[in-house]
Amino acid sequence: MAAGIVVTDLDGNRICFIRATVRYFGKTISHLIIFIGFIMAAFTERKQTLHDMMAGCLVMKK
Repeated sequence: MAAGIVVTDLDGNRICFIRATVRYFGKTISHLIIFIGFIMAAFTERKQTLHDMMAGCLVMKK
């Protein structure tokens, strides 16, 4: 909230608990592969990280 960003699904709606859980555990995979999952954001069209792609989410500014 302080940063002014929200996590949405690909259509701009709020994410459900299951999608949030997949995103949370997907971060572990991004950590295990030496942060390559986070670096992917610099090279994708929608600036999605690996865990966002796995969960079908977008991080947007309000």
